Amino acid sequence: MKSFVRDLPHYMLLIGILFAGFAGLILFSYDSNFQIAVALATGISYVSWGLIHHHIHRDLHFEVFMEYLAVAILGTVILFSLILQ
Repeated sequence: MKSFVRDLPHYMLLIGILFAGFAGLILFSYDSNFQIAVALATGISYVSWGLIHHHIHRDLHFEVFMEYLAVAILGTVILFSLILQ
């Protein structure tokens, strides 16, 4: 519990990144090109957040990077398939 409270600002930033991405997708539903840009920016921001978070905690390893990258790619591909349908 102590580490969660210590990391709360990090998690709030992650929630903000994901909320901004979701809001961008909803607000710009009329422009699929901008939605693609929002999806890419959200995925890149998610990976960047993970790298910075784990670097601060000194537990950043190649496997951690690959996990964040895989989740971001999967999410972005799903969003692309929904946007371009």
